[in-house]
Amino acid sequence: MRRGTLVVTALAAALVGNVVDLDACGDKFLRVGRSPRLQNYASIHPSSILVYQPARPDATGVKAFEKMLSRAGHKPVFVTHGTDISRAVTDGTYALVIVNYSDAATVGVQLRSLPAGPDVLPILNGPSKSVLAQARGEYHCLLTPHNMTERDALEEIDHAIAVRLKGIVPPDAGR
Repeated sequence: MRRGTLVVTALAAALVGNVVDLDACGDKFLRVGRSPRLQNYASIHPSSILVYQPARPDATGVKAFEKMLSRAGHKPVFVTHGTDISRAVTDGTYALVIVNYSDAATVGVQLRSLPAGPDVLPILNGPSKSVLAQARGEYHCLLTPHNMTERDALEEIDHAIAVRLKGIVPPDAGR
């Protein structure tokens, strides 16, 4: 009887361990944000994210970005360029607004009018060194697809959400 119970328990634990992502609990071989089967990045802080599309979006890139965010556990919502961000944000609860760096200042101004608006996470596509240095001075986190892997981008998104959850005031909050 005991042997049968032990076998069933061990089998159930093995099946659950294969299906459910388990925390590393100090295991140096498992990194936070990675599932035990090492297949996908699992977000530490899955959140709703508003993505403000550029004026001329690449449809393939938008689909790939949406898929990447969804696989990590986020709930991305895409809005077209020219949409009133303050209205879009009041329709939902978002941790971040991901936006092209060229539109980030305008979006930031719209979000400042809200009492608890989300943080802005700009994307810089192939910037010059001076533009990159300026953006690093303005924002606490940046997405730079030209020199980031998918995993790096997801880690940067998690970092931006963690900063927001800890209540740290980012450098761009006072602008």
